[in-house]
Amino acid sequence: MIDTWLFSAICFGFLALCALLRVIPGPERNDRIVSFTAAVTLGSAAALLYTIATGNLLVLDAAIVIALILFAGIFASIKIQGGRH
Repeated sequence: MIDTWLFSAICFGFLALCALLRVIPGPERNDRIVSFTAAVTLGSAAALLYTIATGNLLVLDAAIVIALILFAGIFASIKIQGGRH
């Protein structure tokens, strides 16, 4: 029998990989930032589901740290860009 949580984690991981592949050919900088944000968000969801499936809390801690670094990076990117559209 397949574990539902593990299957969901694999699906979210695949979606994160697909979103990450969109970062490379992104036409503009903002498109790449949004795609990378979506990839990290989906990856964090996959890590949460994997943590539920296996009970390994170290994966969840790593996902939280990566999400916080992304959050800070987005604000730094906006500040560098100067709030331009």
